[in-house]
Amino acid sequence: MDFHDTIDRRSFLTAGAAAATGALAGSGVSFAQAKKGPPFVTGVPGKKLVGCYMYSLEDILDGKYMDALQKKLGVNVILFSPPIKLPQWFHDRNPIGPDRTLCARAHTDDDSGVFKAVEEAHRRGIDFWLYYTGHHYGQESRPIMSETFDGVSFLELPRVKYSLENMRTSCFAKPIVKELEPAVFAYGAQTYGADSMYVSHYRYANPSFWSNMLGCACEHCREEAAAMGYDFEAMQRAVASLGRRLRNLDKATLEQAARFRMTLIDFLTMLGEDNGVMDWLVFRASVVGNQLKRINSAVRTATSGRCGFITDSHNPTLSLFVGHNYADFFDGASDAFHTLSWCDYQHVSVVASWANLLCELVGGLDEPTALRVVTRFFGWDEIGLPADRIHHVLGMKNPGDKYDNIAFYERYNPDLTINLLTHEWTKLAAINNGRLPTHPVIKGDAWPEKVGRELMDRAVDIGLTGYVFQRTDAFIDRERL
Repeated sequence: MDFHDTIDRRSFLTAGAAAATGALAGSGVSFAQAKKGPPFVTGVPGKKLVGCYMYSLEDILDGKYMDALQKKLGVNVILFSPPIKLPQWFHDRNPIGPDRTLCARAHTDDDSGVFKAVEEAHRRGIDFWLYYTGHHYGQESRPIMSETFDGVSFLELPRVKYSLENMRTSCFAKPIVKELEPAVFAYGAQTYGADSMYVSHYRYANPSFWSNMLGCACEHCREEAAAMGYDFEAMQRAVASLGRRLRNLDKATLEQAARFRMTLIDFLTMLGEDNGVMDWLVFRASVVGNQLKRINSAVRTATSGRCGFITDSHNPTLSLFVGHNYADFFDGASDAFHTLSWCDYQHVSVVASWANLLCELVGGLDEPTALRVVTRFFGWDEIGLPADRIHHVLGMKNPGDKYDNIAFYERYNPDLTINLLTHEWTKLAAINNGRLPTHPVIKGDAWPEKVGRELMDRAVDIGLTGYVFQRTDAFIDRERL
């Protein structure tokens, strides 16, 4: 069943980035039901999942630290991204080699440490997720890099003011990518006995880097569009027209818009959009979603259903803009919602970037008006974000200051951090309606323990099935173990 044919795209976007995600649902037994023994938690109905990113084999083999993770935080899943021993067929075909590997973190000739990590996790009754990464690479990825409608490589796109995530995204439709990625994920799952394969950065950059939304438009993506029944030229014309219409907006119109909460549909209707921009957003996500489904299927096939597959994602308000259609997740793109919690890079950076863009395009537009338009556009106007100057949204004292992560969270913790993520997780719970395991990230470094504990409690109260710690400094003093 083709999502493009079964869900009207205007209705899909009316209530936000993932409004109609209930239309498709995956089928088949959980990979956790495929055999006895591990996985102990991953994908097991009714099990609360408490994960933790691990950054070295030494940490996994540190008995006191692992005891603390289990006893103090209840950790029952670890996510680890070690170098693995990749076969020669992979090296022969790796399109970004020889110094980097496609998706797998890195190559090593001695992979005994990976087996030690899996063995120790399972000895403790903890699930092991083998952690891969992609599609954000550098110059080495030029052969597979995405390109704009005008044929400009994403590597050549200039930085965007107030965007904190100017990452360059490689294409998801290149033949070598479509063929090699499922194989390298299946290899890792089959070789190392992981309970799930996990991948991060498998998406387009945050929409604060707005120019990256003008692709990928390479010949292979155009072929994908034709195969799915999209009119690529019509989508291209619509996106180009959108840019012109934005430049023709006047201050008075945006001042009117700032008085009310204008959704994406409202805003596009105001600009005279005829469905092409919405087609583009949904099509662009379907290219990513289809590849995720291929990877998931390859992992399950290679392990006879023993191992699962999970990608992290943005929270629902911005998910479609990074190429993640939640409907694809329900249809096999991911076995869970593992949403990211970087309030700065992955959330309010887009407010600052888009408000600044409006000020650049519309003569005389003041920053408070631009901020009201954008925060209401995303439904974040009730969270309490700074509304006077654009740079204040990122915790900066002056417009020309270098971004400071510490200063940002000094301003956002505790209230803004808690308000923003509670808003997103509540929306996520409503969209998911209990269909997939849902475990957002709890940041154990940028948030003080009070914020982390509050959000852990809220995740449970909202009905999510767990959470995953990204560092634990705020909770565990390793020097005192």
